[in-house]
Order: sequence, then C-alpha cells, then structure tokens
Amino acid sequence: MEHSDGERMSRAEVESLWIPRPDGAVIAAELICSPGHPLVLLVAGGESSMDWWRPAFCDLLVARGLRVARYDQRGMGETSLGPPGTRRDGLAVGVDDALALLDAAGAREAHWVGFSAGGWVCQLAALDHADRVRALTLVSTSPTMFEADADLPGAAARLREAWANPHPDPDWNDADSVIEHYIEIDRDYAGDEFDEAHDRAIWTDTVRRSPGMHRDEGGADEFEDAARWRERLGDVRVPTTVVHGTADPMFPIGHGEALARDIPGARLVPVPGGGHELPPSAWPFVVEAVTGARS
Repeated sequence: MEHSDGERMSRAEVESLWIPRPDGAVIAAELICSPGHPLVLLVAGGESSMDWWRPAFCDLLVARGLRVARYDQRGMGETSLGPPGTRRDGLAVGVDDALALLDAAGAREAHWVGFSAGGWVCQLAALDHADRVRALTLVSTSPTMFEADADLPGAAARLREAWANPHPDPDWNDADSVIEHYIEIDRDYAGDEFDEAHDRAIWTDTVRRSPGMHRDEGGADEFEDAARWRERLGDVRVPTTVVHGTADPMFPIGHGEALARDIPGARLVPVPGGGHELPPSAWPFVVEAVTGARS
C-alpha cells in the first residue's frame, strides 16, 4: 500500500475490512500484521480518517510484535454515514463502531489508543466494556467533553481567536484547495512547531480516498451523546498512560494532569512543546506507552 509521502506499509500483512453497521453505515478499516499478535486499536479524533495514523507509525507498533487496527471515522475517508433518515453519530455510536471492529478482527480485547475525541471513546469503553479493554493510552484528550469544570483550563486565546474567525471554505471540487484548507485549520491546533509535511501527507491521502469528502451526504439524523463520565473514572481498572503536549491549545496540559489524577494508577507523559496533534516527533512517547503497558 503506497501513500502520498512515499511511505509504504513495511513487510507487515495488511487486510482491508468493510464493516456494515445496523443503521446502514459501513466502517472502512485496516488490520496490519497477522492474527496471533496482541491487538492495538487506534481511535482517531472526531472527523478523522485512518490516514491520521501514518503507516510509519503503525509499523513502529508492528515491529514491537503488535497487530494494529485503524479505521475511518464516520463521514471520513471511505467510511459512509449510511442512508438518509438513519444516520447516527455521537460518542455512544463511536464506542459501538470500535467494538464492531474488534469483533471483525476476531479479538476479545485490545490496547485502546485514543486521540482527542477518540480518547473519550476509549474512556467509555474502559468503563462500560471493561472486558474488551486490555490497557489505555489517552493522547491529547480530557476527562470531560466540553463541560467547564473548575479545575480544567480553557482553550488557548489563539485557538479561540481562530474559532471566532474561521477559515473560508475551499473550492470543494479542487482537491489541492481542500488539502490546503485542512492544513491551515490544523496549523491552529499545533504546538510550538507545526510539521506541515506530516499534516499534508494525512490530508493528501484522505482526499485521494474520498474526493468529495462526503459533503453530498449531509449530517447525522440522530446524535447519541454519552452522559457525563468523569466521576466514574475511578472505576477504570486497566493500565493507563496519558500522553499530552505541554503546548496543546485545545486541551491545555491541565486536562491530561486531571485524567492522570482521576484514573487510578495512571501515568502522565508530557510531550514537550506538543500541541493538539501527533507528529512523528511525538510518536516515541505513544509507542513507549503502548509497549510499556505490556511489560
């Protein structure tokens, strides 16, 4: 499998999956490495494709003797939202989709790695489906959705300014324009440095696989959110590592510190200068968190 930045899945076996969901959506996923290896389930943030987890990152995990599962979130990449009138979305749906991928992989459990909103999915899975979760690595996420808990710092001023002045829409019929649009959005979420080449590779692959970016599908018909769960985090009983950038403008590191306090035995790993992102410079922190949980 080749990718826009010249990356190629290494010698690992890659299996493509198409997982139908009860509401008519179909989840596009990949399994990397053969069965028999412990599974790592990569759960990206909202509106993110599997391309967010770069092939070279997946290969680092495979090289440690792990099997990797990655997938397109609903309405991204090659995952569809389903037919009009039945489209579902929300955290509860996200948990169900992730569990469906575990079932399709023939795996009873996995080490769940969640970024941003994907970290919320992982927390809920550990609380409500503990038998399916072997360990957690929570990256750039928070113990709440967007509740204004007194101990959680708000978004950085520069990001609030970007939200108040959103980037204009691109020409959705021009792939290059769409790619540049998403790169500029991601730049707002970066830490001390922005790895533009890395981000460009993500969006180039995503747009190549989904030229229309699902804009003709419309939104979900039913949004199934999850009840507040922070007060339940003391019930998490699996090894947990919190990886969090010290310059995250969306969830400042106080969110990661709170998660590490709320989950029994959790370990906080700060990424110096890291933002709300996962460029190659931050990969070693996540890989070590995942492999360290096995020792």
